[in-house]
Amino acid sequence: MNISYRSQDWRERILSNLAHTPFVLQVGSQRCICNSVEGFWQGLKCHDAMREHVFLLSGLAAKNAGRSKRGTRFEFGGRSCEVGSQEHEDLICAAVRAKVLQNPKAAQALLESRGILTHRVSTKNRPIFKIENLLRGVYLELSKSGALANAATPKTAAKRT
Repeated sequence: MNISYRSQDWRERILSNLAHTPFVLQVGSQRCICNSVEGFWQGLKCHDAMREHVFLLSGLAAKNAGRSKRGTRFEFGGRSCEVGSQEHEDLICAAVRAKVLQNPKAAQALLESRGILTHRVSTKNRPIFKIENLLRGVYLELSKSGALANAATPKTAAKRT
C-alpha cells in the first residue's frame, strides 16, 4: 500500500499525514486538538494562537502552513525538542497513534495494510521521518494488543430496552 494524499484508494489517502482525521493528543499537561498529523507536524513550528490554528488544518493548507518556518528547536508539552530528534519522532508517532485509534476508517485502512506500507516522495521533499515506518510501528504495537482491531470496529449505539 503506497501512502498518498492523491491516491484513488481511500485507504492510501486516509493514512496520509495530510488526511482530515481529527484527533486529540495529550502530551504531559498539554492537550491539543488536531485535524491531521500534518497539521500537528507543521504546527510544532509555530507559537501560541498560530500553533492552535495550524493544528486545525489538513491537506495542502497544513503542509504549506509550515513551509516558510525554519528552526532547529521547538517547545511542546513543557519540553524543548530538537527538530529531527528521537523526542520529535516520538511526538509524531504519538500523533499517528492517536489518529489511528480515534478514527475507525484510518484504523481499518492500517489493519488492511497488514503493515506492508510504502511512501514514494520526490527527492526534493525528503521527510525527516518516514511515515511508512511510523505507521508500521503503530501497526505492530496496536496489532499485538488488539487495539487496532477494536479501533477499526465501528461503534454502534446501544439498543434501548
